[in-house]
Amino acid sequence: MTALDSLAVSDLPEERKETLPRPSQQLKSLNQVHEVNRLNELHQVTDMAAPAYGLLGAIQ
Repeated sequence: MTALDSLAVSDLPEERKETLPRPSQQLKSLNQVHEVNRLNELHQVTDMAAPAYGLLGAIQ
């Protein structure tokens, strides 16, 4: 990943290198979006199961 980051800015002037997001930063952001999506999917499943859990608690 470090090599890819270096290649991404190798042809840029020094003053521009700091303003360009590195591929590693972009992948981290993409991974965070993926994690949020997974949590949302889990939340949807637990929301659907919540009424059933309430029913089971009443039976016990």
